[in-house]
Amino acid sequence: MDDKQTMTEMENSIIDAARRVFIKKGYVAASMGDIAIEAGIGRTTLNYYFRTKERLFESVFEQLMNYLLPNIGSIIEEEGSFWDKLEKIVSLYIDTIKTFPGFPAFIIGELNRDPDHLYRVLLKNPQKIKPVLKLQELVETNMKEGRIRKMPIVFVVSTFLGLAIFPFLVETPLTDLFFKGNKEAFDRFTQERKRYIVEIMKSFLHPQK
Repeated sequence: MDDKQTMTEMENSIIDAARRVFIKKGYVAASMGDIAIEAGIGRTTLNYYFRTKERLFESVFEQLMNYLLPNIGSIIEEEGSFWDKLEKIVSLYIDTIKTFPGFPAFIIGELNRDPDHLYRVLLKNPQKIKPVLKLQELVETNMKEGRIRKMPIVFVVSTFLGLAIFPFLVETPLTDLFFKGNKEAFDRFTQERKRYIVEIMKSFLHPQK
């Protein structure tokens, strides 16, 4: 194992630890000391890789964006109908949330606390949000061509996000109430729910006669 690989593994380990701390405490309450303890390293080592909490936050957010956005871009560029792409995007989005558990609640909390902070991080590299703009263009084009129902795009986005995110925001009570505390049963539910999200979105977006 070379030094570069070792450094990358350490950076990823620190980013994972920082994500857990940010989710648990929020950005403001989290400290570099908390993150060092979670990562099982000293402050000196942490500062060698990431000098500031802000840089760590950027890296945590970038990790999520790198997982989600390029894959959305690839789906949009594929051959296939709008509905085929919708199904794949729903599956990708749910899988992303499951890969980064707790992240939706953290992002919503940060958006309510300091939205400008999150916007600044996101817009540091405008190239990264191109897939989002392409997705918006895909929706608007299909509306213009009559393949899906015409409406303000905010209704499409808010409906999709509500369907996709809400169960994860209330995971603990849902698991306790409906699955007797069985986490595996909740995971199966979210996997099966993909199909229902697609069906609901199809019904919502189907052109009106």
